[in-house]
Amino acid sequence: MPTLWYEILPPRIIGSSPLDLERSLSLILERVGSLRGVVDRILITSSVLGVPRLPSVFTAAYVKHKIPDLWVACSIRTGDFLLHQSFKMFIEAFTSGLDGVLLVHGDEPQYGSSYKNYPSPLVKIIRQFIRVSNAPKIYLSAPTYQNEKEVKRKIESKPDGLVTQMITEAEQIFWLKDICRSNSIELVATILVPSEKNLTTAGKMGLKWRPDEAHTIQQIQALFREGVSVSLTSPWSFKDGLEFARKLSGLYK
Repeated sequence: MPTLWYEILPPRIIGSSPLDLERSLSLILERVGSLRGVVDRILITSSVLGVPRLPSVFTAAYVKHKIPDLWVACSIRTGDFLLHQSFKMFIEAFTSGLDGVLLVHGDEPQYGSSYKNYPSPLVKIIRQFIRVSNAPKIYLSAPTYQNEKEVKRKIESKPDGLVTQMITEAEQIFWLKDICRSNSIELVATILVPSEKNLTTAGKMGLKWRPDEAHTIQQIQALFREGVSVSLTSPWSFKDGLEFARKLSGLYK
């Protein structure tokens, strides 16, 4: 059965005092609390665009500690770390009791440079050394353009699922559906919440997108019918994101 996810960004670090970060964490906890019973899963995701933020592992562990019965995952930008460092980050997610980890390489960070530490080899190492049933589920990013060779290479590392980049039409990733189904792994489509405030994000991601609520709901229903989970993201308005998530309640269960 497909699930509904909601992405939450950790607090920004640059220009934030310890008191600012404490307040931001309290706000995140409040927002996550308001999502309980509305969505199934929470993904604390580091900025793909490389904006310095509090580590998603730490932020997700904070949420999980406060709300232990909630399914919580985090993302790890492997390009920000050497191989042994990113492996250690996964171990921290494991010991913190997180339910999932999304491994992405990420764009060049705004400060410094990235390492050629790609997610798929890391997954193979994790599978080799961590063989317990309560380990976090491992997810890899998936392209929205059709590239079966790239996807099969990712699947060879044996992730539990794939999470797509932002899509605007359900049919963009239907080519992925059968590949994931035949390999018994989950497929999660990332959808930008239809709010005027999210136009900035669409522009930065190079999407030809306009906030059309009826169309977005139609696309999400099509994904749910095909057994594809959906991850909502609304970087510029949590209020709009929460309202939209509530409108989706009951569409897929």
